[in-house]
Amino acid sequence: MTGLFKSKSKALIGVDVGSSFVKLVGLSKHSKGYKVESYASVHLPEGAVIDNNVQEVPVVAEAIEKAFRIAGGKSKNAVASVPTSVVISKDLEFSRSFTEDELEEQIKVEADQFIPYPLDEVAIDFQIKGPSKDDPELNDVLLVACRQDNVQSREDAVNGAGLQCDYIDVDTYALERVFPLLSDMHDLKDKTVGLIDIGASNMSLYVLEDGEVVYSREQVFGGNDLTHHLSQASDMSADEVERAKKTGELSEDLVRGYVDPFKQTTAQQISRSLQFYYSSGTHGELDMLLLAGGVAGLDNLDKTVEQELGIRAQIANPFANMQFNSKINRTKFDADAGALVLACGLALRTFSE
Repeated sequence: MTGLFKSKSKALIGVDVGSSFVKLVGLSKHSKGYKVESYASVHLPEGAVIDNNVQEVPVVAEAIEKAFRIAGGKSKNAVASVPTSVVISKDLEFSRSFTEDELEEQIKVEADQFIPYPLDEVAIDFQIKGPSKDDPELNDVLLVACRQDNVQSREDAVNGAGLQCDYIDVDTYALERVFPLLSDMHDLKDKTVGLIDIGASNMSLYVLEDGEVVYSREQVFGGNDLTHHLSQASDMSADEVERAKKTGELSEDLVRGYVDPFKQTTAQQISRSLQFYYSSGTHGELDMLLLAGGVAGLDNLDKTVEQELGIRAQIANPFANMQFNSKINRTKFDADAGALVLACGLALRTFSE
């Protein structure tokens, strides 16, 4: 089987490959908590990643290599992830008497029944979660599968940057891993929370109960439209627009004419996503929204969402109680923090059992 749950290394750099940016985060752990040792965010050329698919592996590899140089980290071991939308996962039960080889064969038989692709085109892995609550003679087993191309392209991009891709994760699991830090920061114990990740081209809603993702939905919407309009209106390149947004250097006219209306549109898109969630009728009402992704960096977006939707909203920040390497530019980091949530969850894999 192809490993989606490969063994961990001593220190892993979290590599988040988005549609417009590559983000890297490196963490260490101390008695007082975590420390951000390295980080970088590098813009990707248009078309390098389309619809969650890495189209230009050498281009993405070059961006990761540049990000690694900027980050200045020591470890070259890395963990990347595939989007939840391209993953098939299923909870299964198998007898505890199976050897690992026998269990692998049984899982292949089971997988062939519900995976709509030839098995030789699919990356499959499993994780034994422990004895079943209903029958102690059975083990609960998590089966995860996705197209081999999705795994291989990300692995090739990371390795092509001169790093070692030790592990391919899934976005959902990385977000669950970072959630305890968000919970401590935002007082989310026993809350039903919606995490909205808004990137350049896609917006994803993850609903978490007791720290586990119980619902997810992706829709086409992101910050590319705003960047495009600002670029046209100001004669700035996309890179220049991104820098101006982060540093607050856009003119008042551009903010009033483009940024403020886009924030209203973002609130409407979030409302639409929540309507799909509530119409599913499977889980409870949300107590709070956490905003992540590049769009979350827009000034006061959380306040706009809160006013428009009538639900408490804040920018997700798992780094609030962390220490920082003195070489990190905190002004730049704080502007990027909302976009680094997934990369943080990936880096936390270093400390998982």
